[in-house]
Amino acid sequence: MRAAVVVPLLVLAAVTCTAVAQAAGAPQVAALANVDVSSDTDGFHTERVRAGALWPYASWLDYAGVAVQNTRYAQDHWSRDAAGVVGLWRRQDSATLAGLVAEGGVTQVAGHTRVIGDADWSFRPAKDTGVELIAAGDVVGTETAIERGVAYGFYAASVEQRLTDRLTGIALAGYQSFTDGNGRTHLRARLVWQAIPDEGVNVELRWRGYRSEQDDVGGAYFNPDRYRQWQGVGALRRHVGSWTISGALGAGEETVNGSDTHPVRTAELRAEGGLPRGMRVTLYAEYNRSTGYVASPDYAWREGGVTLIVPF
Repeated sequence: MRAAVVVPLLVLAAVTCTAVAQAAGAPQVAALANVDVSSDTDGFHTERVRAGALWPYASWLDYAGVAVQNTRYAQDHWSRDAAGVVGLWRRQDSATLAGLVAEGGVTQVAGHTRVIGDADWSFRPAKDTGVELIAAGDVVGTETAIERGVAYGFYAASVEQRLTDRLTGIALAGYQSFTDGNGRTHLRARLVWQAIPDEGVNVELRWRGYRSEQDDVGGAYFNPDRYRQWQGVGALRRHVGSWTISGALGAGEETVNGSDTHPVRTAELRAEGGLPRGMRVTLYAEYNRSTGYVASPDYAWREGGVTLIVPF
């Protein structure tokens, strides 16, 4: 299902839901559209088009809905399309952003049906303490893995603790299971120092690592026994009118199986804010030079996208 099909379906669904809602005096309806593209140095490209309807829609922080999507994977002369449907739910506090953001559904690619989704539930049991519970799932993004229908699920919990007025520590423990029987244990940690609080400037030290349970995955994806990475990151978050602008630049090193080291680099940019008539738009872009699912010392990937919410 390509964009030419998805967009008319979105319009039809939105118009129908709006008419029903207005007739019944029901809560507001909104249309959702998202385009996300990525590519890497191995020539692997991904394009996802998503469209849906949000009902009830109270705000960009409080809604439920459903969306259809199509993801196209391509490399050289090979390509596959993965059609899917996901349910959407978001309910967050506007001051702290604590709450639940979730999506979940199924996709079908190369004759395989797989569960996909992403959920994050955050809450604050104490003033200086935050907790996040995370679950995610998707198809592994390589040609061999897609043809074999290899997908993963990721489950984690993190704790954020303010150590001083300007220093915060975050620790995460998680487990990643693959449909081919492999599994990984993940540990991550961050120290965040508010370098210039009034300007939204932070300095961060990020560390993460994992250990794989299986040595041989048939070449479907990069799978070292042990992986470690650290980065020093400078981050900025500013409010400009109704917009929130954030970005980060980082550099560090990764170590594969305890001996093979490569440099890593990160660049992130995100802007989101309101438009006329209650519309909401999010723009994002990211560059990451570090080993993902492809074994290459110079591997890097880029991603960019836009999400638009249009209330009726």
